[in-house]
Amino acid sequence: MGGEELMNWEKILVLVRLRPLNAKEISTNDVSDWECINDTTLLFRNTLQERSIFPTAYSFDRVFSGDATTRQVYDEGAKGIALSVVSGINSSIFAYGQTSSGKTYTMTGITEYTVADIYAYMQKHEERAFVLKFSAIEIYNEAIRDLLSTDNIPLRVLDDPEKGTIIEKLTEETLRDWSHLKQLLSICEGADSSNLH
Repeated sequence: MGGEELMNWEKILVLVRLRPLNAKEISTNDVSDWECINDTTLLFRNTLQERSIFPTAYSFDRVFSGDATTRQVYDEGAKGIALSVVSGINSSIFAYGQTSSGKTYTMTGITEYTVADIYAYMQKHEERAFVLKFSAIEIYNEAIRDLLSTDNIPLRVLDDPEKGTIIEKLTEETLRDWSHLKQLLSICEGADSSNLH
């Protein structure tokens, strides 16, 4: 891999997906303070009267409006990062945002699309051996929780001299097939929703 290509993978990309208004917000005629004005810029219109005439623009690597599909977010924002792992590049995709902002919804879709594409890649390259492993964590109020474990004990981040940064006692499942992944995702969704306060 050339130096220029390597540099492209050594940075953090920030993608923003706006959540559409929910049924309650629509019924009360709420309006979003946020608007995508192009593929990389969000406009914030503060609804406070004294500040409403001063909209503020924020730029990111990519922004998606509330009507963008998870498929679009994956194809245009996450797919290249996700599939870099079949070339031996470590990559991470994580969601950050407030409660009920759509993190689990978005990440479930991205995970499914990623694994489907990885399985398709594996079928085209049967001469190579692959092992897919699955773990899921939630970081909430600076506590790390294993979404595949029934224990609700916060986990510790450790520096391992051989493996690098690891999460102690994190459950890691070797994926058997597509239905196994769906089962694990279902467990994660249940664990995530049971932690809502």
